[in-house]
Amino acid sequence: MSRHITTLATNYLLLASFAAYQLAHAQSITVKVTDPRPVGEAVRMLEAIYGVPITYEDPIAVHESQLEDVTEKVRRDPDPTHDSDPSHRVIVQKEGTLSFTYKLPSSLPSQGGDPDQSQAETEAAVADALSSILSGYAASGGPVTFIVTKEDGVFHVVPTNFLNKDRKLQAMTPILDTRITIIPKQRTRQSLLDEICRSLAQASGIEVDCIFPFGVRTMGIQTTVSGSEVPARALLSQLLAELAAPVSEDEVFQLPGGEKETQHRILRESTGPLSWRLLYGFGSGYALNVHQVTLGGR
Repeated sequence: MSRHITTLATNYLLLASFAAYQLAHAQSITVKVTDPRPVGEAVRMLEAIYGVPITYEDPIAVHESQLEDVTEKVRRDPDPTHDSDPSHRVIVQKEGTLSFTYKLPSSLPSQGGDPDQSQAETEAAVADALSSILSGYAASGGPVTFIVTKEDGVFHVVPTNFLNKDRKLQAMTPILDTRITIIPKQRTRQSLLDEICRSLAQASGIEVDCIFPFGVRTMGIQTTVSGSEVPARALLSQLLAELAAPVSEDEVFQLPGGEKETQHRILRESTGPLSWRLLYGFGSGYALNVHQVTLGGR
């Protein structure tokens, strides 16, 4: 019996080693990203490559070395009296560049094979690519620090500091780490999202606007998601997980004889996986952009 167990353990280790070898030698691609938010853009690219949600949160950007006045490039109002009015200036974040490497999904060992093993290999490939993104950002002279966390199977890329106005790194708590309370009651999913953003703005003292993809019919469905003094990220994750799941509904049909028949069915469409980007608006607070993850899409 012990010999049998030892043989099984040995075989398992051999298989695990072989899978690790295959993953390590999967075909890799190196890409260069140039964008005002190079880390955020690289994360968006990974979402499209692997078809899985990876959330991204901006750091605060306040130091002049990070900002660029593009008023003259984009202005349509020729009135020079507006030049001295800060509210009429268009300030954007300067572009940054990074390079990172990822493994082609089609070259991962279990593509089309066992779903659980395939998911594990995809998560490992995503984790490696995210590590490459952060290393590439640091190597390019990126001024702030990001970390990667994973909760309920979803990767989150969040900042831990920002460059203050004195050009010194200052620690920051990611906005979605802010603890909020959503009291238990029946409400629609749309109402819940609005309440999360309102509560987040009140608790953090920073304005947060919610932007949700148009036409998601399941936003009108009732939800009981709630929490007391929990990170806003956790409540948002629960809501997006609900939205990504198929929804059942009862539909009543009128029969020719005047009787009615009820059919229980799955809603015609589900939204699929959802993700978010929390973007800083250079003095105007944050915008929480919820979007659908599309394999190969933008």
